[in-house]
Amino acid sequence: MRVVSRRSSAAVVAALVAVVGLLVVGCGGSAGGGASSDATIRWGTKQIQANWDPIVTGSTSATILLTPIYESLFTVDGQRKVVPALASGYEYNAAGDQITIRLKPGLTFQDGSPVDAEAVKFTIERIKTQENSALKGSYSNVRSATVVDPLTVRLDLGQQDYQIPYLLAVRGGMLPSKAAAQADPAKLNSAAPVGAGPFKVVSYDPESKIVLEKWDGYWDAASIKVNRIEINFGIDSSTLVAGLQSGVYNWAQIDPQQAGEAKKAGFDILASTDRHWTSIFLSLNVNKAPFTDPAVREAVRYAVDPDEFATKLGFGLGQPAHQPFPEGHPAYVPALDAEHPYDPARARDILAKAGYADGAITFDLNGIAGNFEQAAEVLQGQLKAVGIIANIRLQDQANWGKGYFGKQQAASVYGYVGRDSHVQALTEHFDAGGVLNLSSPTTSPQFQEALEAVRATPIDSPDYEAKLQAAAQAGYENGSTVSLYAYPSVVAKDRSISDPPAIDGYQSWKGVQITRTD
Repeated sequence: MRVVSRRSSAAVVAALVAVVGLLVVGCGGSAGGGASSDATIRWGTKQIQANWDPIVTGSTSATILLTPIYESLFTVDGQRKVVPALASGYEYNAAGDQITIRLKPGLTFQDGSPVDAEAVKFTIERIKTQENSALKGSYSNVRSATVVDPLTVRLDLGQQDYQIPYLLAVRGGMLPSKAAAQADPAKLNSAAPVGAGPFKVVSYDPESKIVLEKWDGYWDAASIKVNRIEINFGIDSSTLVAGLQSGVYNWAQIDPQQAGEAKKAGFDILASTDRHWTSIFLSLNVNKAPFTDPAVREAVRYAVDPDEFATKLGFGLGQPAHQPFPEGHPAYVPALDAEHPYDPARARDILAKAGYADGAITFDLNGIAGNFEQAAEVLQGQLKAVGIIANIRLQDQANWGKGYFGKQQAASVYGYVGRDSHVQALTEHFDAGGVLNLSSPTTSPQFQEALEAVRATPIDSPDYEAKLQAAAQAGYENGSTVSLYAYPSVVAKDRSISDPPAIDGYQSWKGVQITRTD
């Protein structure tokens, strides 16, 4: 792999001209014929990828860019069922507090080092001990990993936990190369990602682009029909549809307000909650003023109007959100939708009884520049209507992340796009080490009790869903997340590209084909 240095603007323009000039597929809305000789996905996204190590990557939306490079021990299918990937299977002990995982023989990472039990053990230990690990909270119930033999590893758990196979699927179970992580974990994260997935990195410009080519050593290489993926990141969102029309991109992650334009231009739109969805929320830090006062937190919940967010920012695809999960998700709790209705008069009354005059409460409302301006502005207006002053403070993703993931901010607007394990979704939001819990390490005893109950319940048990929802309700009611609105993440693609499998929160390239455009 080579790392490309900063390119001049002239070089960027020349490269784009060359792409357009050599275009084989990707002209807006073209109908397909036979298989294409240029099986290349030219991917455009406004996201800026700060981390390429799945252990460090905190967001699932960022993880979608990692799925071509890394493979997990298990994965999930369209019915959210766990199926083998690098691992061939697993079994629990009778008590449910120990799980043994068997790996497929003969597998390697893209650098030729073995995918074995030692690599799994090393990754889990790095998750639990590395300072910048974003998965510590998710693995809090994994006490230790033991190598049984070269292809078998045993995980000892703190308590019964039948969710572990889900945790080891997709994001939580992505395996980076042990050799690469041992040699230089910072380089693995920032410049040279190495996994065991279907595509290998061949070049990387940290400011704009990563190029991947199909790796024949992938365990299921026969299912990969795409030869090359070029991910162009940090793209101005206003140019993405034009880039699709000119053929610079044939696959783009676009904003909801662009979906109509892209569809009218003849592109396929993937926008449904069975693929990727985004829940936008306000994170409060109960360890920072003014949110150390429960009266302030309660008033904020009543001051928020999810309908306004959905109407103004959903662009026909959004829906009001009163909890982190959309309707239809196993952790969705119908009762939560009516628990804190929009009631600014009640919010004002709560603040007055707590001794707060108009304007007495002020705080910095943080967020990522280029992503959350509009949500922050709507929220600022709603809070101002009840006498709370929110000063919007937007930063680039790297600097924002230091404050958010370091739990230094009092409040921030952020988004969430699902987790593979239902329990992992809950722990990320509400547990002591949860990456989305701005109040971490603060958690609640009510949530911990409900969490223990759902972990101890097999996922095929008749009362599993009820216990999952009880944990979701306990987490939200006693946590510091305030939901705002939700919408499906939107992908616009050229019609020459077949639809990928519909898997919640995961971008699979298995079976995807690009046909000719004549």
